Amino acid sequence: MELHDSFGYGVVGVTGVRPMSTKTFNKRKGVLLPKLRERTDPPPRRMRAGEGERASWYANLREEIARSGGTVVRGFKLYKMHVDSTLWKDLVWLATAHMVVATVSPSGTTVYTDPNAQVDGTAEYIFVPTARAHRELTDEQLLSGEWHLGSVVGGDVCFQARFLSHEMLQGRARSVVNVSPEKLLAKPRVIVRFPPHFAEWFRVNSIKTSSCTLAEMMGAPVFPCNEDMPDDDDVDALAQYAAVTRNQEACVDGLRGLQLELRCREQLLRGEMSIAEARRCFFSYFDSTYARVQMTQTQRFAEWCKLWNQPPPGGL
Repeated sequence: MELHDSFGYGVVGVTGVRPMSTKTFNKRKGVLLPKLRERTDPPPRRMRAGEGERASWYANLREEIARSGGTVVRGFKLYKMHVDSTLWKDLVWLATAHMVVATVSPSGTTVYTDPNAQVDGTAEYIFVPTARAHRELTDEQLLSGEWHLGSVVGGDVCFQARFLSHEMLQGRARSVVNVSPEKLLAKPRVIVRFPPHFAEWFRVNSIKTSSCTLAEMMGAPVFPCNEDMPDDDDVDALAQYAAVTRNQEACVDGLRGLQLELRCREQLLRGEMSIAEARRCFFSYFDSTYARVQMTQTQRFAEWCKLWNQPPPGGL
């Protein structure tokens, strides 16, 4: 799975992300907690991480519930973002959507269990239980693994503006971020269908991002994660058109890529084009499209920072 707390943040001035310490939490909880929880929510807890693998994160939770007869508890896991103090003067924190399993002991004590290991391998973290975490999703949807959950960012308001502007340009998973739980809306997971020769182009260019994320931003067709994706040899033009127009994360018009693919397939079938020629056509298209994605990102970043009225230091 692709968790939002993958610590892959490339914002200028961010030097690291670590679980928030008890000392920092106790110092800031009077300001931090009202931004995340209701007064009637259970109190925050210091949790011990489990050993479940990241790849089976949701399955681990479902198995723990089935084994213990417990119930899912939604909330946030707290992190402190280490930033350049010459740029950002106040504490910057990140509250990542998280789930644990609650059971009741024979003595009547509610016990929280996290079957999953921390992404960075640390043993403990602070968990804030709250019904405000992704209230738009049912418990069943939360546990399905079919949604990208996100994070609430807080602290220095100038940093918040820059962070949101940056993360909203990093594709479907990382763009699930906001300044309050109510504004934080999950996005459905999708299957991205790579255009012909895209995987090779991506590898050859050694691009440092997720291939699925980049393909989607370059306008590739997307399909619901719980549906079967059609085979490459069985391309239905109408279905592919619908899949391209379904892509809401694209920075460019994906129809150009689909038209190129259909045209090349026709010419290949008629013997009017070789595979090597088709490869050159796609590589050229990917090069120009990637450049347009980067240009769009830069333009939107500047526009959003201006909208926030917070001119950012450095580049995107």
